[in-house]
Amino acid sequence: MIVALLIPLAFVLGHLATQPAPDMTSSQAIVLSDSPLGLGPISLDLPETQVLEGDPPLENSDALPVPISLTSRSEALAPLTVPAIIAGDVVKLRDGPGLEYDDVARITGDTPINVIGRRGEWLQIRELQSNATYWVAGELVDIPVAAIYALFEVRAEDIPPPPPPKVGFVREDHLNLRDGPGTNYVSMIKLNAGQELTLIEQYQDWLHVASGDTDGWVKGEFLDIGPGVMHRVHVSETIPDPNPPLVGMVNENSVNLRKGPGTAYSRINSVDAGIEVDLLARHDDWFKVQLGDGSKAWIFADLLNITPMAARRVSYTNDIPALPANIGGGGGGGSAVHIPASGDIASFATQFVGYRYVYGGSSPSSGFDCSGLTSYVYRQFGVYLPHSSRAQYSTAYGAMVGGMNNLAPGDLMFFVNTSGRGISHVAIYIGGGRMVHAMMPGYGVQVSNIWSGYWQSHYYGAIRVRR
Repeated sequence: MIVALLIPLAFVLGHLATQPAPDMTSSQAIVLSDSPLGLGPISLDLPETQVLEGDPPLENSDALPVPISLTSRSEALAPLTVPAIIAGDVVKLRDGPGLEYDDVARITGDTPINVIGRRGEWLQIRELQSNATYWVAGELVDIPVAAIYALFEVRAEDIPPPPPPKVGFVREDHLNLRDGPGTNYVSMIKLNAGQELTLIEQYQDWLHVASGDTDGWVKGEFLDIGPGVMHRVHVSETIPDPNPPLVGMVNENSVNLRKGPGTAYSRINSVDAGIEVDLLARHDDWFKVQLGDGSKAWIFADLLNITPMAARRVSYTNDIPALPANIGGGGGGGSAVHIPASGDIASFATQFVGYRYVYGGSSPSSGFDCSGLTSYVYRQFGVYLPHSSRAQYSTAYGAMVGGMNNLAPGDLMFFVNTSGRGISHVAIYIGGGRMVHAMMPGYGVQVSNIWSGYWQSHYYGAIRVRR
């Protein structure tokens, strides 16, 4: 009886002893593949019957690369830095991501920089010879679109609030608001004590101010202005026309003319400095203009010289062209254009690097398998994904992204033939050519380089999850 029991036990122990240990030092040259090991198309629709929960570990082989988080954790989780070039002749550097932030410095064209983050269409940069960081509109930086989406999104709480508003308060009743900086200009209206005025510019001891839709000039001594404001008010060297024509002057060479108000719209043509354009409308930080030949296009506001009075008189519009349907996606199954990248998902997922691999695991306490990790992470943000890599590869949960060059932080990446045929592994793209995933016993949750030959040859596609 005892012998009969020992025989199966010896067989099991002998089998375990022959399993190869993970190779922590092997590497593999990059070998690109047009298709993942001859696998045919996989349906993006949900299966009629739910597959079993969980995914098996990766099969250990000499081709499986060591995750970069085991060789350098700081490198794997460090924010991405992308080298780029300033595109304009002289570009304004701001202390925050928006025109409401102050213009604090200038940088000349063709200057090499490092781009370290983004917020919407604004990029956070650092000059190579300085540790100071600034913000520049993406339109003014020569950087590949794919690299922009690889950057980490700077969190709202890490962005400084805009500086104190440039305002002053009227000291006494019946203050004249004139149409120019001097008593020889005509008084337009009377202002009341305590009225708040926006400070536009200064000329000698007069201030160009605005109240609602009305603007004009007042003597500076009749306003109460808080500390730290006046030095930020633009000094005008000329007296502006109180009734300016709605025109602007292009202030850089090779300025892009676009089909709509944003860098996502295609480029129509370009114009050089000195070209005068008529201002037709405004949307956010863009102006719709008409050129001398009658053609119409959109130009980013910082690339135009416009008097403040003229700019305020340009009507705002929401009548803008629809974005092209193919922006941000590759392949069929729908477009990811209207689904934002999930940088917060990517940042959240990296905290689990080092957690153990458990087949069927889907929580920090029990450990994770690959789809258990992705389903747990997205569940914390209100998205419920099935516990299966095959089931997660579905347009029911988002839009198909396509090739690796189209990836954005938070995208789910799917791989085939890593432990049996078909989709068998899923990871979360975190930017910078890196993904976080639950791999196998001995590795656990790690960060890997997506551009290694192994991952490129097993890559099948990606889904940008709808939230």
